[in-house]
Amino acid sequence: MLVKNSSIYVLAKAIPGLMAFTALAVYTHLLTPQEYGIYTLIFSAALFLHSAVFNWLPVGMMRFWPGGTYKDSAFISTLGVIYLRLLTPIGVIIVLALLILGWDYILQIMAGVLLLTGFAVLTIGQQLQSAQMLPNRYAIMTISYSSLALAFGAALAYFGFGPTGVVIGVACGMLLPAVVISARSWALFDRTLYTPELTQKLLMYGMPLAASFFLDEVANLSDRYMLAWLVDEAEAGKYAVGYDLAGNSIMMVMNAINLAAYPMIVKLLDQKGKEAALEYFNTYVILLLGISIPAVMGLSLVGPGLVDMMIGEEYRESVTLILPWVASAIFFMGLGAFYFHLPFQLGNKNFGIFRIAGATAVLNLALNFWLIPKMGMHGAAIATLLSFMFSAALGFIYGRKVFPIPFPGKEVGKIIIATLFMGFCLWFLKDLRGWDWLALQMVVGLGSYGVASYLLNIGGIKQVIKARYAG
Repeated sequence: MLVKNSSIYVLAKAIPGLMAFTALAVYTHLLTPQEYGIYTLIFSAALFLHSAVFNWLPVGMMRFWPGGTYKDSAFISTLGVIYLRLLTPIGVIIVLALLILGWDYILQIMAGVLLLTGFAVLTIGQQLQSAQMLPNRYAIMTISYSSLALAFGAALAYFGFGPTGVVIGVACGMLLPAVVISARSWALFDRTLYTPELTQKLLMYGMPLAASFFLDEVANLSDRYMLAWLVDEAEAGKYAVGYDLAGNSIMMVMNAINLAAYPMIVKLLDQKGKEAALEYFNTYVILLLGISIPAVMGLSLVGPGLVDMMIGEEYRESVTLILPWVASAIFFMGLGAFYFHLPFQLGNKNFGIFRIAGATAVLNLALNFWLIPKMGMHGAAIATLLSFMFSAALGFIYGRKVFPIPFPGKEVGKIIIATLFMGFCLWFLKDLRGWDWLALQMVVGLGSYGVASYLLNIGGIKQVIKARYAG
């Protein structure tokens, strides 16, 4: 079931990942580095606000929906009422932004608000499908969003509407499929079914975790603002392209596997106990690391060739420079979020994640202040890597004290050996350029890793294959 659902979620992330790669290619040819910097700053601001104001709701829903304590109609109605109440702080933020920035920025601010709305509607819509274990509906929503966002954003950029037009296009691409596909769920909304007890549960569980996610976003995105402040917007734009290129591959895969596994882990924990949940967790970890570790190696080696073929000329040198660093940083970010920090969630001790995220954010800001003036975007990439390594290490040390989770050391060793073998095979092909060579690199990379995984029997893959063919 995990492999099947993970495959659906990987598809739901792979196609958007391809759309995101295409968007990078399109936007880096249609927007200057400075314009892309403005786009990414608006995008990051909307993401910050979503993490600060709304994110505790989908986080809490993912924990409590699978338990079956509340009826669907009561859950949906409670969520709806809370969202309506959260419109007030958003209005205050809009007014403050206008007072601080001035009316000259009203178009950018309103585009950011539209994007914030898109984030809120899309995220809760996706989590509704995931919490109900409906991966097919999740996939349709996510694929539709990515395709429409690219189509609308690219069209507006092509017709000269610049970075603000791209933001509006992406927001519309989020809203359309989210509203249509979630309509059946939201049809259950009835204000009279609002449940204060559920609100309190969502608040108590979700707020520390959402605050932690917000601090993670500080560590994840603040480097773009600091590059824009300490260097210029063009530097932030070039850095964001490299970061997005890595994020749209490595984080996409790790997130897809987590989406498939986490609801089942919670369900097993609530209904069958810790032992059943940990057995499933062990399989999840092997799959998570068995895909993400070789992904970092592969992107670091063949990524420069991909950059040369896809990314606009003004961006290529900078993106190639930081790609291995940000690929590793994103891996450690995912390692913390999707593995080492999960004990706090499973043990309902989310304040631990908050403290780790706070320490990580402070370290990241300090490292950025120190390294960006000396090394520019290279310094920002190093600061991000060190920060998320620190975050993952803290999660590993303290999380196991809250809720012991398996660390399959023997299997991880096998994964590292298989990855090194793959890297050795790719090393001789890494400098070849062109789509035909890229296809060969992918075949060699996947093939060598697959052969090594089978010979080492990672995760019992030999038995899985024999059982499948025997059936």
